[in-house]
Amino acid sequence: MWNLQSPILINLSTGRGWKASELRLKSWDDLHKLWFVLLKEKNLLMTQRQMLHSQNLRFPNPDRIPKVRKSMSRIKHVLTERAIVEPDPRRSAELKRMINAL
Repeated sequence: MWNLQSPILINLSTGRGWKASELRLKSWDDLHKLWFVLLKEKNLLMTQRQMLHSQNLRFPNPDRIPKVRKSMSRIKHVLTERAIVEPDPRRSAELKRMINAL
C-alpha cells in the first residue's frame, strides 16, 4: 500500500487465499465477480512489481501474487466441478468452454 504523504511503500500483512470449500458455497455470479476482482488485483500487483523492479526497489509482500493466482485456480476448479455434474451435456460443454476461456 502506498503512503499518501510520501512515496514509501508500507509493508502490510495480507490475508490468505480462498479455499475451495469456501468457493463451493458461492453462486456462479459471485464466483464470476470474485474472478474479476482477483484478476484486477493480480494485474495491479504485477504492475507494482514491475514498476518497483525498474526503480531497483523491493516489492513488499511478494507472497500476495501466488495467493491471488491460487485463488483464481481454485475458482476454475470449482466451476469445472459444477460443469462436470451438469446433467445437460450441451450446457456442460458450454460451461467448460467458458471456464477454459478464463
